[in-house]
Amino acid sequence: LWQRTFKDVAAEFEGIEAKHIYVDALCLQMVRMPEAFDVIVTNNLFGDIITDLGAALQGGLGMAASANVHAPGRVAMFEPVHGSAPDIAGKDLANPLATVLTVGMMCTHLGFEGIEAELIGIVRHAAEQKHCTRDVGGELGTRAVGDWVIAEARRVLR
Repeated sequence: LWQRTFKDVAAEFEGIEAKHIYVDALCLQMVRMPEAFDVIVTNNLFGDIITDLGAALQGGLGMAASANVHAPGRVAMFEPVHGSAPDIAGKDLANPLATVLTVGMMCTHLGFEGIEAELIGIVRHAAEQKHCTRDVGGELGTRAVGDWVIAEARRVLR
């Protein structure tokens, strides 16, 4: 049922190569050549595993944006891959940069072109200049990173 539905829906999108890959082979290919994947369609169990692998490849859960998009113009949910991170809540340790990247994805989905690229640039600058949390090489806490991002966004997104 899953593969038949996937093929039926994929046929509606001309010009997009849709192919089936077993999850173990997908994980191997993601490590070897992550740039080969733009979109991965999977069930919730494998999706949870694959997003954690993808997050590790790009710097950890604190850097991984996420979206569940039903269809263009329809229901969508945006959240960082790490979710609410209750184990570090209130400790000024959480990396807010995944949230910034997720907001960028949401802006693009809602039709606000250009904002996502600017937010990606801010996050890249934060990482390069060490204006980030310890999990990605900085020394700042959640609040300080958030304050820095807000100041940069006000400067850049005028």
